[in-house]
Amino acid sequence: MNSELVVVFGGNGFIGSRLVELLLRDGCRVRVASRQGSSPLAGVECVAADVSNPSGVTQAIQGATCVYSLSTGGGDNWDAFERDIVGGARNLADACTKAGVRRLIYVSSIAALYLGDNRSVPDGEPADPLLLKRSYYARAKALAEGELLRRHKAEGLPVTIARPGVVMGCGGPVTHSGLGCWTTDLDCIGWGAGNHPLPFVLVQDVAEALRQARTARGMEGLAFNLAGDVQITAREFVQEMAERSKRLIHFYPRPLRLLWATDVFKWLVKIAARKAENPFPYFRDYASRSLRSVLPCEVAREKLAWRPVSDREQFLQETIDANLPPFPPDDLRLGR
Repeated sequence: MNSELVVVFGGNGFIGSRLVELLLRDGCRVRVASRQGSSPLAGVECVAADVSNPSGVTQAIQGATCVYSLSTGGGDNWDAFERDIVGGARNLADACTKAGVRRLIYVSSIAALYLGDNRSVPDGEPADPLLLKRSYYARAKALAEGELLRRHKAEGLPVTIARPGVVMGCGGPVTHSGLGCWTTDLDCIGWGAGNHPLPFVLVQDVAEALRQARTARGMEGLAFNLAGDVQITAREFVQEMAERSKRLIHFYPRPLRLLWATDVFKWLVKIAARKAENPFPYFRDYASRSLRSVLPCEVAREKLAWRPVSDREQFLQETIDANLPPFPPDDLRLGR
């Protein structure tokens, strides 16, 4: 049995809970740090901690050799995102350095990158440099990554950064914002035409990559992407949702410029109404939401021996079918 103590911030979340199960299977002692200080999983130690609280982070990682950060945060204004995501990363770096943690694995997001054009975005590409033209979330993740990588170069912080793509799976949202803007659970307005493959990845594949990152050699200072092998577009995925659920779910392609112009008009209305928190909706952020770029994921494949699910039908079963309630025997849709 491996007696290594691993701390997982956000261990109750969609990805975090799967990761905790894998770590327990490996024989690790696992401590879940969450705001609630509890966990539905058996066999874990639970502590109440918030990454925005330096003393709480320090106490939570005592005795740990490896720390995972999957915590989220933010709110209605930039100060909340800066406190929870950027400040949280800074607190983690400080605490892990002082405690001599062997590895900090920070789970970021592909939102930190600019993915609005037709190109290949390799592992390790720097975050979008035009941060003021991105959403608060994307900006905060990019700044958090920059702080952690700066600390690695300056102080030797043993950090590894993972950037998952559009994470799907049982228990997760089928109406994912990566597909488009869902005005209802039946209507998806696409980020553009919706005709290019999206960087989908199954939640269990993300958890497996994170599990392997704990012990893989030569991962310090690296930022790596996690996107699966199934090539499916937003339009195709929504069509599969409709067919498998037997519901009238529709995908409506929209030019990005039109979506952007609509939100600029809303911004002007808020200006007239003197709304306090009203960031300008820059077009660059809408372009990046289209997720047109390709993510090769070579680091995960080579250093982690990562092999995500490649079978299309298995992917659709685990992302759509697993989230559908069973049809009653007398449901009229069964006759279609």
